[in-house]
Amino acid sequence: MEISVFELRTILNRVLAKHQDLQTDGFTLDSCRGMVNLLDKDGSGRLGLLEFQRLWNKIRAWLGIFRNFDLDKSGTMNSYEMRLALETAGFKINNRIHQAIACRYADGEVIDFDNFISCLVRLEAMIRAFRSLQQDDGTMQMDVSEWLSLTMSG
Repeated sequence: MEISVFELRTILNRVLAKHQDLQTDGFTLDSCRGMVNLLDKDGSGRLGLLEFQRLWNKIRAWLGIFRNFDLDKSGTMNSYEMRLALETAGFKINNRIHQAIACRYADGEVIDFDNFISCLVRLEAMIRAFRSLQQDDGTMQMDVSEWLSLTMSG
């Protein structure tokens, strides 16, 4: 039994609807594709039971972080709260990257829960991809095909 991107979106949005304290538009197909891409080990484009369980555990942990750093309990995060939450989730990023992330994932001045999760999924996928390609000196070298494969698949 495997879960498609469409089924994943339905499941996550039904669960999300029960959390009245979160401001959200729900997960998009694109954000669910990112989740499947992050955890789909066999390349089927679907999540098996163990892959889904890993995703579910990540989302639950990230929900706890979101709630802890939603300091004003608005159901959203501002840029400052997002920075603290990202650091707690294990992502140490510089100001320039943080500003780019805030611009991409904010709706106006705030980041809602589904955009927060989408951001964490993308960060984890990109860091994992970098680490798989990096050389001993911490840099990587790639041709255009490798670059496109990396940037277009996430």
